Amino acid sequence: MISRRSFVLGLGSVVTTSFVARATSHIRSANAPLLLDPGRSEESLYIYDCFSSGDEDSLKWRVSLGPDVYPPPPPPTWREYLASKGYCLETEADRERLWRERRLTLEDLAERLDGYGWESVWEHDLSPQAKAAILLRELKLDCALTENGRKAGRMDFVDWGGHPGSCERWVDLREDLTVSLLQARLVELGHAIKIIIGHA
Repeated sequence: MISRRSFVLGLGSVVTTSFVARATSHIRSANAPLLLDPGRSEESLYIYDCFSSGDEDSLKWRVSLGPDVYPPPPPPTWREYLASKGYCLETEADRERLWRERRLTLEDLAERLDGYGWESVWEHDLSPQAKAAILLRELKLDCALTENGRKAGRMDFVDWGGHPGSCERWVDLREDLTVSLLQARLVELGHAIKIIIGHA
């Protein structure tokens, strides 16, 4: 499933039509997105040029929360995985819940998740690309393409991958201007996140 999103101009004082003109001019002269300084940053969004087809309708950048990781790390044990999900396993009630919800016993906790199941979890929830998609959706920086008002840029949120059976989740950015608008919107809303241009 693909959700196409854009940025409404003029909601605040940063993402405006004059910023679009400035960013467009910078992109023409520097052949790179204009990235505003977010000041102190707690997280980094990496963008990777994964496409470069030159087709006017194609997308250019893919977003990752932190450096991209491929292939996924080895499957964790059930104990490690459930601990990362906040499961408590100390009381009899906890163990009954574990059996009721997961059909696992205490002995099963030392076993590793099966490879296929782990890859599905990794692709949809834990990979840097999935985490970027989750974060950007939660921050609500964008709008639907059909929303009223003047808009610029395009982000495509992809859920459940680009082929049957895929669990992947990611965000693609159409062009350099969208990268500039994304960083400007993060700055405008006070999010301490900077964009770093990486290499696939």
